[in-house]
Amino acid sequence: MKEVIKGKAVIFVGGNGSGKTTMALKELGNRPYVIYQANDIRINDVYSYPKNHGIIIEDVQHKPQKEKIIQLLMASDFLVLTSLDEKSIPKAIKDLCIMKRMGQKDLRQGAIMKLAPNCNSIMKYEMSIYDINMQYLKNSNRKEVVELIKYNRPADLQLLSWVQPNVNINCIARADDIMRRWHIDYFYEILSYSYEGNHKGRVEFPKRNAYSPIPKICNKLGLKRKDAYLVKLLLEDDAYKNWAISVLDKDECKILGLTKPRKKTIRLLNTKLGDY
Repeated sequence: MKEVIKGKAVIFVGGNGSGKTTMALKELGNRPYVIYQANDIRINDVYSYPKNHGIIIEDVQHKPQKEKIIQLLMASDFLVLTSLDEKSIPKAIKDLCIMKRMGQKDLRQGAIMKLAPNCNSIMKYEMSIYDINMQYLKNSNRKEVVELIKYNRPADLQLLSWVQPNVNINCIARADDIMRRWHIDYFYEILSYSYEGNHKGRVEFPKRNAYSPIPKICNKLGLKRKDAYLVKLLLEDDAYKNWAISVLDKDECKILGLTKPRKKTIRLLNTKLGDY
């Protein structure tokens, strides 16, 4: 089954303007073709469609007609699909296709530059916290940075935690002081204009703190987290102490100052059939 399906259909994944449809047309060659949206495929009988004609199905990530697409994948020899992202593609369709990623670069900008060489490149305003952090650190146009932050509206504490490892703490002290006391737009502006955007060198990222093992230990001992202060008192009882050692693993016993005995292993040396 896999040998028949392999190479039968290609799905191009990429952002708007990444050239998905252009690559799909190249994949079909010079043969006639039709283009349908994945949620509006107007082919009633998939086996009546000419086998030497091509089909392009676009936006498979948005409410696709899954059963009909699977039938077309099994019946058509020249079928190409496109999608804006890989995560939203149904697994049943993804398993029958070869994935080709086109990236997120908007190739339409190149065509515009040929017509108008002096035009400004369009900036994509939808950004992740990583991209926002890079703009904050390296973009000297602070008005543009404020607009980007206000458009995406990241959480105040999250934004501070990403910025803090790379700047002098005195730069963001005022923003930290008025955080959640003033309107968040004032916070974005004060934070943005408190730094010049001239960061050089390596960018540091926030590190997640290690989780405390205390809640897990309390759960194993049948206690709530707020009752953690009772553990040392309970361990004074020998019966409870022995039970706790049997329930907890070696590392958890070490945290509580307990010693977990090693398991005894019985080794049989030079055993023969007659020994049994």
